[in-house]
Amino acid sequence: MTKERIFPDDADRLLSLDEVSARLKTSPTNVARFVRAGLLTTLRFGNYKRVRKVTLNEFLRRYDGQDLLAVLEGAEKHA
Repeated sequence: MTKERIFPDDADRLLSLDEVSARLKTSPTNVARFVRAGLLTTLRFGNYKRVRKVTLNEFLRRYDGQDLLAVLEGAEKHA
């Protein structure tokens, strides 16, 4: 019997909210607002939240060409 080897998959890399904010070139506060509004899903490890890279890429694809702050404000109004 052989051990199954696990190879890291960059698509499933976990990003901190600070890393997400750096990629989006916005503040961590805005990223936290996206999470609270349900626009960006996270994984939780106790008090720590992480975003899968594939989830961030899907978020960017979904809102491509839109004003993210307008999307966020609309989501917060309906929450």
